[in-house]
Amino acid sequence: MSKVVEVTEANFEQEVINSDLPVEVDFWAPWCGPCRMVSPIYDKLAEEYDGRFKFCKVNVDENQQLAMRFQVMSIPMQFFFADGEKVDQLLGAYPESEIRKMVEAVLAAFPSDAAGRLKTLLATWIEHNKQDGDSLNKWLQKVRDEQGDSSNDGIVEEAQLAYTQSEELAKLLDRLQRSTASGVATAAL
Repeated sequence: MSKVVEVTEANFEQEVINSDLPVEVDFWAPWCGPCRMVSPIYDKLAEEYDGRFKFCKVNVDENQQLAMRFQVMSIPMQFFFADGEKVDQLLGAYPESEIRKMVEAVLAAFPSDAAGRLKTLLATWIEHNKQDGDSLNKWLQKVRDEQGDSSNDGIVEEAQLAYTQSEELAKLLDRLQRSTASGVATAAL
């Protein structure tokens, strides 16, 4: 049975920053009516997303340093973390449907399963390096067209290898997306 994890200044790094899962942190206080209204929602979602998403809460009265660290001026305040970084936030008491949308958006951007993480990492890598890869390919084409200076042969070979490996990563991402979309086990890759 999963439950919302009570986070303090002592275990924040371990439970939130170093978590392998995306995390929601609800800054709350016992005297806060809206906080008490949304608390059952987080309890429910913690059960539902067990193993894929972690839900935590920080009592601002007992953990004032954490509240100051994140500049929490009003509660309930929810922060969403992935890979140790704050990626989004909600201020106020939201209905379950809105909280669920936020959780799903964070999971889509930062999946917790191995195949999803690999797809995200590869897609980010490819997108980030696309322009450089195109420039490298143009440079390689120019050097091949000139074919004059053989002293650059080793450099050209290494550059070609880098470009080829980038293309192979794109093919791997394509295979991974097709196999995931068709429901085929990613172990077949």
